[in-house]
Amino acid sequence: MNLFNFESYNFYLLAGGTITLLAAVIPNVFDKKQLTPPIIYIFIGIAIAFAGRQYTDFDVMQHTDIIRRVSEFVVIIALTNAGLKIKKPFAWETWKYSFRLLIITMPLTIIGAALTGWWLLNLAPAAALLFGALISPTDPVLASDLQTSRPSKKDLSKIRLVLTSEAGLNDGLAFPFTYFAIFMAAQGNDYTKWIGEWFYIDVIYKIIVGVIIGFTAGWLLYKLIFKITSKSHHSHISRGILSLALTLLPYGITELLGGYGFIAVFIAACTFSSSEEKAKYMDTLHDFTEEAEQIFVAFIFIFFGIYLSASMEKLLDFRIIITAVIVLIFVRPLSGWVALYKTDLSAFQKFTLSFYGIRGVGSIFYLMYAFEQTEFPNAHELIQLSAVIIVLSVFIHGLSASTLQKKLD
Repeated sequence: MNLFNFESYNFYLLAGGTITLLAAVIPNVFDKKQLTPPIIYIFIGIAIAFAGRQYTDFDVMQHTDIIRRVSEFVVIIALTNAGLKIKKPFAWETWKYSFRLLIITMPLTIIGAALTGWWLLNLAPAAALLFGALISPTDPVLASDLQTSRPSKKDLSKIRLVLTSEAGLNDGLAFPFTYFAIFMAAQGNDYTKWIGEWFYIDVIYKIIVGVIIGFTAGWLLYKLIFKITSKSHHSHISRGILSLALTLLPYGITELLGGYGFIAVFIAACTFSSSEEKAKYMDTLHDFTEEAEQIFVAFIFIFFGIYLSASMEKLLDFRIIITAVIVLIFVRPLSGWVALYKTDLSAFQKFTLSFYGIRGVGSIFYLMYAFEQTEFPNAHELIQLSAVIIVLSVFIHGLSASTLQKKLD
């Protein structure tokens, strides 16, 4: 009789439990410190890779489906979390600066990043546009440290509110540009053959479906919980289950109808939490989604660290590093500054909103999603470039976030 059971499944369970424990401990230990949790996770992943290099060298292109699924789930959890934080989601004051970032900064960032990739790395037009699209949204996952406070706590910081609302919507709004790149890769650069289908389906229809389902689902869930059920039942409803319902129901319905689930999830959370009298109740929903988000962030960035270690030689390509630096340090900040130029914000506020366009899990999702739709030229270059931008963003924005938080507070 063999007393010990060394099946690989048991080792996976052990690894999963260990990473979950790290997700519980590290955010608290490094709260308001210079080193943010994703930085620590990346170093842990690198250490794991060095300890067992023969087991950690994997080809990203062989695992696009699982990477997309995991990154997709953590993004929609983060979008729910962002939506629950916004105190007055339907007030113009909440959106007057965010709309500038969405309408002006986002397209300028896409164009600037695409041209930079085409010029410095000789990316094909479809690959360059995909790069611009996946790098354009501010990541709702990594930007959470700079977002507005939990639902019941008043936050007088304009900057936190703008970063939260921008990150909530621009992940969904990156989809039409991603589809434009997919059309180019699949059907050619002659856009006259498919521009109509792209505009009416991937821009108009899918955005409208996402908005309508988001409003409807959020409103119905609110009525179901707070109007139909009695007050005595409110305390017995599991906040964790409700948080998942608020995330998965609008997302699943919208995706089934061919709309943008990212938009629906964020709007549903905004609609559900728009009642200020229920703000304290929303705290527990927010706390659950934040905890779930922390677990998946730990998994993603530990494996990201493993990938960095295994691919270090390719990632240290001078042209890739220069391209990434130009996009992070010049393209996004300049695009943000253009959008906010004639506003009443101070120079510091304009700089903060322009500079802190953090790139992360959303970029991973869009890259994997596009690769599953069609074959892209320069696929490996896109993976390497995106990885360098994400790691630079994690370090540059992460290391400076604690200093910025003190000024915002």
